[in-house]
Amino acid sequence: MRVLQITGLVLLWVWTGVQVATAASCADQVSSGDKSVGISGEEALDCPSAGGIGCFSGNIQCRFCMTLSTPQSSHLAACKTTASSTSTSPTMTPSVAPTVAPTSDEDCAEALTVA
Repeated sequence: MRVLQITGLVLLWVWTGVQVATAASCADQVSSGDKSVGISGEEALDCPSAGGIGCFSGNIQCRFCMTLSTPQSSHLAACKTTASSTSTSPTMTPSVAPTVAPTSDEDCAEALTVA
């Protein structure tokens, strides 16, 4: 009996982890070709039960959305959030000043010879 309880808890933990991973990675499931034409994905809780235009196939709570207006993405609704895969890193100030190469006003006095 104890084994069944432990097995049930493990299965519940695995199932919950899979659901969270699926919801967090809708944008990651969109192909690079779709992303290049302004299409991404975002969480849509009504997709698995109600279905509808733009929902991912299968029992996934994700819907396609538009990040950039192109002929291929214009039929989709705009994304409510920005995709994590397109986030930008903040600009950092260097901690060490760059070195400056010394300049010389002298012209080359020697002629080059090619061997």
